[in-house]
Amino acid sequence: MHRTPPSPGRPRPARPYGGAPAAAGDALALGALTVLLLLLAPLLLLLGLLRPLLPARAAGAARLPLVWAAYLAGFSLTALAGSLRLRARGAGPDAWRLLTARCGRRFRRLAGRWSGLRFRIEPPDPMPDPGRPVIVLARHAGILNTQLAFTAVTAVLGLRPRGIAKRCVALEPGLRALLRGIPLALFRWDRAGRAAALAELTAQSRSLGPGEALWLYPEGTNYSAARRSASIARLRARGQHALADRAEAMPHLLPPHLPGALAVLAAAAPGTQVLVCGHTGPERLLPWMLGPGYAPGPGDLVRLRWWTFRADRVPTDPARFADWLYDRWHHLDTWIAATTDPAAPHRPHTHTHTHTEDLDPA
Repeated sequence: MHRTPPSPGRPRPARPYGGAPAAAGDALALGALTVLLLLLAPLLLLLGLLRPLLPARAAGAARLPLVWAAYLAGFSLTALAGSLRLRARGAGPDAWRLLTARCGRRFRRLAGRWSGLRFRIEPPDPMPDPGRPVIVLARHAGILNTQLAFTAVTAVLGLRPRGIAKRCVALEPGLRALLRGIPLALFRWDRAGRAAALAELTAQSRSLGPGEALWLYPEGTNYSAARRSASIARLRARGQHALADRAEAMPHLLPPHLPGALAVLAAAAPGTQVLVCGHTGPERLLPWMLGPGYAPGPGDLVRLRWWTFRADRVPTDPARFADWLYDRWHHLDTWIAATTDPAAPHRPHTHTHTHTEDLDPA
């Protein structure tokens, strides 16, 4: 059957089963990845044996290919093989959730064995009520962001993920296989695509149900020192000097985009729970992306932490919401500095917020 390719800016929703061509493509990718990993195995084994003996800088550089190999073997192969089984038996959403969680666990286990990468994940306290929908506002640290989002929602929260992503994420075969059963809408990331993505996120927020979590990156893209400088310059060009000053004081984060996050939260149903997710570690696999103001820290540790809020305590007035979200981002930036460099002094919150009732966690 002829398929009209999606136009720019139009979401391409995940198709749970995708038919025989999709199954054949996933089976081919599974075989190709298996052969590739077998061919690279001697080199990866040698690199893994030599890495502890290398100087710190060289050992850090050696970690990236080992982590990527662990990802392909642990996440991608598990996703491809599991998706073939689930599509064959017409499995439902909970089976896809469990498969995604299993992919994350196998990746973490192999990454620890092969590269020494450690994971320290703190669950939310309190845990979200499974009878209420959840919206997650997360930083956009670097590589493996989408995979981290999937596994955090499924393995840590025990919920089914929803959201949007750039269409390029489907180039990775493991993620593409999971998208057969996870309702993630994909977009071209041009002007029309970003507008359509915001409309889709707002619609998903409005229809979000119990047992589901909508994952949102207010920063919009991966962190880099160059992107941070450009984002702050755009704030000043628009005359938003107060926000630019606050962004300057957060060296580990990009300034969040306010209209998109506000629209998503304003569309949420009463009783929706809001989680702010902080994670640090993946960005250190690409140290050349970080600026001189980025706090030094271990390159072998990925940390993840949550803060919980009630949606009805999040202000909907644009000015008050800007204060609320920048307060959250300042707190997150301080946490990153403290966790990556325990000796770093605490940077006090210098912005005075007059609406303290909106800051109380749920």
